This record gives sequence, C-alpha cells and structure tokens, in this order.
Amino acid sequence: MSDPGPGRRPIVSVALPLPLRREFSYFVPEGVPVPAAGSRVRVPFGERALTGVVVSADGEEAPGMRELVSVLDPEPVCPPDLLELARRTAARFFASTGEVLKSALPAKLPAAGAIRYRITEKGALGRPRGAEGAILEALAGGVPVAASGLPPEGRADAIRSLEERGWIRPVSQRPERGIRLETAYAAVPEGPADAAGKKPGPRGREALAWLRAVARPSTAAEIRMQTAAGPGVLRTLARGGFVRTFEQPVRPESSPAAPDLPPRLAVTPTAAQNAAISAISSAIRERRYFPALLQGVTGSGKTEVYLRAISEALDAGRGAIWLVPEIGLTPVFSRELSRLFGSRAALLHSALSERERADAWNRVRRGEARAVIGPRSAVFAPVADPGIIVVDEEHDGSYKQREAPRYDAREVAALRAKSAGAALVFGSATPSVEAYFAADRGRLTRLSLPDRIDAKPLPEVAIVDLRKEIARPDEKGIPLFSRALVERLREVFAKGEQAILLQPRRGYAPFLLCRLCGHDFRCTRCSVCRTVHARGRTLICHYCGERVPRPDRCPECGGAVLEAIGAGTERVGERFAEIFPGVSHVVLDRDSARRRGGAGSVLEEFSSGRAACLIGTQMVAKGHDFPNVTAVGVLSADSLLNFPDFRSAEKTFQLVAQVAGRAGRGDAPGTVHVQTFHPQHPAIRRASQHDVDGFCRQELEFRKSFFYPPFSELASILVSSESLERAEEAAAELGATVRKERDLRISGPAPAPLERLQGRWRFQLLLRASDRRAILAALEACMPERPPTGVQIAADVDPQDLL
Repeated sequence: MSDPGPGRRPIVSVALPLPLRREFSYFVPEGVPVPAAGSRVRVPFGERALTGVVVSADGEEAPGMRELVSVLDPEPVCPPDLLELARRTAARFFASTGEVLKSALPAKLPAAGAIRYRITEKGALGRPRGAEGAILEALAGGVPVAASGLPPEGRADAIRSLEERGWIRPVSQRPERGIRLETAYAAVPEGPADAAGKKPGPRGREALAWLRAVARPSTAAEIRMQTAAGPGVLRTLARGGFVRTFEQPVRPESSPAAPDLPPRLAVTPTAAQNAAISAISSAIRERRYFPALLQGVTGSGKTEVYLRAISEALDAGRGAIWLVPEIGLTPVFSRELSRLFGSRAALLHSALSERERADAWNRVRRGEARAVIGPRSAVFAPVADPGIIVVDEEHDGSYKQREAPRYDAREVAALRAKSAGAALVFGSATPSVEAYFAADRGRLTRLSLPDRIDAKPLPEVAIVDLRKEIARPDEKGIPLFSRALVERLREVFAKGEQAILLQPRRGYAPFLLCRLCGHDFRCTRCSVCRTVHARGRTLICHYCGERVPRPDRCPECGGAVLEAIGAGTERVGERFAEIFPGVSHVVLDRDSARRRGGAGSVLEEFSSGRAACLIGTQMVAKGHDFPNVTAVGVLSADSLLNFPDFRSAEKTFQLVAQVAGRAGRGDAPGTVHVQTFHPQHPAIRRASQHDVDGFCRQELEFRKSFFYPPFSELASILVSSESLERAEEAAAELGATVRKERDLRISGPAPAPLERLQGRWRFQLLLRASDRRAILAALEACMPERPPTGVQIAADVDPQDLL
C-alpha cells in the first residue's frame, strides 16, 4: 500500500455488486485504518448503501467522490489470488468484477465474528420515528445487537438509512475462541401469530409442523433435509413471528469435521488408472500446470483417480478443489472425501444455510480444510496453493451460470490452475465436443480409461423404433412403454434386480389441451404451455413459476373435454404402477428433490433396495453407481433433439450414453432400451454403440461447416422489455451498431426461441468470431452502460444454450 502523501486523503477502489464494468473510488474517513485489498466495505451509492470489496488501496480521486460508510473486515476475506481471479473472470466473460465477487463470497460471511450494530453519538441525539426510531430504541443500551434481533418492520431500509447518516455503525464481535456459531430456528408455540389468522405457505407450514414436533432448535440445513423449506421460507416464518432465530455453538453432529463414516474399502488401481494417477501426481509435485482430459467409459474408476490425486496434493502440502455439476451429487462424493481426509475436507454449495456456507468458507480460508468439493461456485473457494482442480462430468452445461455474472466454471478452473501451477483434470465418459477437440489438438493431455473395472462389459443397447409400437388410446400416438422394455423389466424384477427409467420431463404431462377449441393453457407471462402436475392438481409454468388450479372446464369455450398431452415423470410413475403392481418405485426430479428429505432420501431408498425402480429426469443419469441395476429404459430419447440449439445432438448423445452407463456395473450384465422416433439419428445410433470418438468426429464436421464452437467464439446478446415494441426497437438499434464492427458474423436480431419469458419480450443477436478478443472488443464498443428506459440488455459470452 503506497503512502497517500502529505495532505492527501486515502482513497480505495471498490468493486460493487452491480452490472457496471468498472470500479468506484471512495475516501477513507479520518481515523479509520485504510482497508486492505480483499476487505469488504459499506459504501454509499446513490440513495443506497452497498457492500463491496476493496480491489485497490491506492485509488484515484474522482469528482463528487464520497466517504465509505464502514469497514466490515479488519483483515481481507478475499485472498489476493482470488481477487485477481475474479478480475480475470470478469474480463473473460464481459462481466462485472463486483458481481463475480458477490457470486464467489458467502452472503453472510462474518469478519472476525458476527457483525452487530451499535448506536453512535449522532444516533443517540437523534429523534426519528417509525422503523428507524424503533431500531435506535433497541440499540439505546449501547450493547451491539445483530440485525436479526432488531425490530423487523421496515428493518432493511431503516438500517440502510441510519447507517448512511452515521447514526448506527456495524461492529465486529468475536465469539469465544475456538467456538463456531451457526444460526438456529426454534418454533414459537401457537400464540399471537396463529390467533391473528396469519398463515404461512405450504412449505412454511411443513417446516413449522416439523419444528414443533421435534421441540428443539434446528439449523436450516437440518430443516431442509426433513422438509421442502429453504432459508427464504424460514426467514418468512421469522418475520411472521412463527419462529425465532438465534446463534448457537455448532453441534458436533452438524460439524463437517466429525463425520461418522465407515472406512473405505481397499482398492487396487488398474494399469490405466495408475498411468493417469502418475501423470497427474508428477505435475502436482513439480508445481506444473497440467491440463488433462480424463476420458473413461462409465464404471472405469475415474473417481478413484480423483481421490488418489487429491491425496497426493494434500501430502505435498497443497490444496484441492473437486467440482461436480449437481448439488445432488455433492453429498455422495463428499462422503468419500470425508472418509479419506476427515476434517481436512469441506463442502461448499448453495443448499447450505448462509451461516453454514460462511463457516465452511472460513475453515478453508484458515487452512483447517484443504480439500473442497462443490458445484461451480466452489471454483472460487479460498484454498491456499491448490495443487489440483478436478472438473467432474465436464460435459455438463450446469457449469455455465445462466444469470449474471455469466461465467463458465470450467474456464475459471483453467485460469486458476494455470496461475497456481496446478493439475487441471476434466473428467467425463462423454466429453464435450470442445474438450474432445482440445485434446485432439494437444491443448489437453488425454488420459484414457478404456475399460470398466474388473473388465465388466458395457451394457447391451437396443434401439426401439416407436413408429412400430402400438400406443394406448390415452397416449395419443406416443407409446410410453414399448413391448420389449416391459418384457425386459419383468425379467429384471423377477430376479430381484433393479432398473432405472429416464423421462426428461417432470410433472404429469407437458400441457393440457381443450379438444373442442384447442386452448392449451399457456402461461400468461411466458410463451410456453403450463405443465400439468397431478400432485395438487395444478398447472405450473416451469419458467416463471406461475401456477393455477387444474380446471374442469375450458375458460375459452366452456368445454369439459380437457386432455393431458404427453408424459412427465408423474405419469410414468402412474403407468409403471399399472403395469407392475406391487413393484415399488421412487421418482427423482426437481419436484421430489425439493420435498421432505430431498434427493438424498430418494437415492437412499433406491440404493438400499427398498425400491426396485428409479424413475427420473436427467438427475438419474449423472454419476450414480448402483451395482444391482441391470436394466435402463430411455423412454423418450428425442426430447432434446428438437430444441433450436446447435448443441441439441450433443446433449442427446451425452444424456443417452450417460444413463446407459448406469446399467451392468455390478456382477450381472446390463441392458438398455432406447425408445425413439428417430432410430437412425447419429446421436442415438452412436450412443447405442458407446461410440464417443465417432460421434465427436462427426459433430466436429458439422460445427466446422457452420462456424460454431470450437471453430469460433460465440456470444449472445439478449434484449428484453415488458413492451414488445420497445424490445424490438432496442434490438434493431443495437443490431445496427453491432454491424459496424469488423471480423464478426452476426445473426439477428430475431425473436428468441422463448420469445416471452417472465412477462418480458425477448430478442436475440448472435455474434461469432475467430477469437474471443474480437467478441469482447465488439461488446465493449456496442453494449450501452445505460440501456433505454424499460429495456434490459444482457451479454452472454460462450452461452451453453440459446433459448
């Protein structure tokens, strides 16, 4: 930190969580120590007070510059390497550094203990009324009070206003040394809130009933495991007076440092596994950047390679990060980490309560945990000196964040690994076309696991031509269960074996149709039909959440002939029960994952053998290892093929190949039945042959012909407004500006495939160029900092879907 010089007030540059690609300068108040880079501060911005991160303690003075309100951290919470990673990520994806940091840091990360508020001398002399007066009265005793302990009515706005005027200030209060705190929730006995006729929502009622039944405080994570209530529901219950929140010491059973797990069974690696482990371990020890593609068929033991390489990193005194695509997979693999590394392992993901995530972050920052596992945001975990970063199932599109900041964790992992001199391992049985191409060109080292463990054969795959199947009258020409699949399932269940059925759609049916007038019950805010859900007899839009009761008559013509067209997981479960009475089944989709016990309880019921069949969406295709599964049925392999996206064939191939790999992982061989109306489509045919190389080479020819990635860089610009005319006009103006740029191929503007979403009309431009610098330069030149009134403009560099 440089000396500001005589008479010059210290100035810091702050990154704010705003869609503005620049930093803001603030004076440091007299008598306040200059915060170091990586520390959080509260600053005034317009009429608001925002929390930002200091990116430089040597800022430049700007006209109209103001003082920061308070310093939240006596020492940086964001290490220098992560600060630099955030800036590079923002630059690479045309994002805001402040938004990247907001995405990386836990929302309620305490500094040196929990943040409390204390009244100042100004506040003690003030005489405000309403919510501000109630807060000052609560602080009048001079004792720091947590925000959650202040009067709830208008609390957020009142705190912001009082803090800006300097009437209250945040302070850091250290808990007793060695004691970690967590937020707990306790049900208030039936009383004033109930008597006043207040009623929480369905999830709130479920959580409240459970809390009253257990009659003890519980954490958000514990409540989430038992009910469908997340942190937002619990906050609503607290505001309504149904529960109280407070801090309690972390109970041993909820601490990640004390897992009660049996030891791992001894495993002898195969020759191919040993070769991969040796190559990765050498790079870790030599502190050499080593980007590799671990391409192995399903069941070939990629997880064992990851674990041994992570062990090598920890033995070398370095850290490790293991990224997985789905939160649902995190507990499975985190148990493996805990078995091997105990308290040195940490779990970081958004399903944890804010306090639990903050606690895990601090354990990692302090060096207590050096191996971290989690979904994409875990790439920013404050692991010191990472020696390996694993990106498991690297082909999965969920590594790309769909909302701002729109970063891709795979590329961020590469940036971080290169900077740290670490091994970077992309693992998949069905690598993305981009990763496959990079390995072909030598940018990634290909490490192959060509065979399953113990030489178990890959499952035999049969393609079922649905054009030759007879549909039931209520199936409207789309057979749900083919004769061959039913026959195979009967054999499996008779032997006491298990099966998995993949149906990519959740709910009961994709839409409801009036047979008299053709009304299809579209969402009033989106250009899609509402999905029929049998549970609760509702119609739900899966894009904006709008729901209405399922009607008995058509609102347009009054007709009573309403038919649910197509099938989702609920309908599959219903039909399964008809065909196989007495055979137990469970359903795993986004709806069941949100209910009591979540995905974990569904998977536990299936893995224990209490359920013979697992029916689900794409969630059943990822990473699961069930030795007793000998049959897999893909009920509708065409569901992704018709999407208006150049990656639709790739996604179809990966989904079919991945779910097929769930069969035959035990002693008995497996079979797969793929039901399709397009039996000759290359994605279906190559997946049935387990032919990754053949599919990728054919797909690369298509991509090269049409100048799609990996032969080009791609960006999408989405213009949206509640007014169709405004959106169309703004898109046309932006398109005219973009066309002035050189070295670009431009498509559009045109209506987006999902033309209206959440009440907003959407137009899309696609930019393609031979390198990313041209894309970023064009966005820099054309994207307005302030869009026209009522219009939103968002840029997505390297989008993973174009809907």
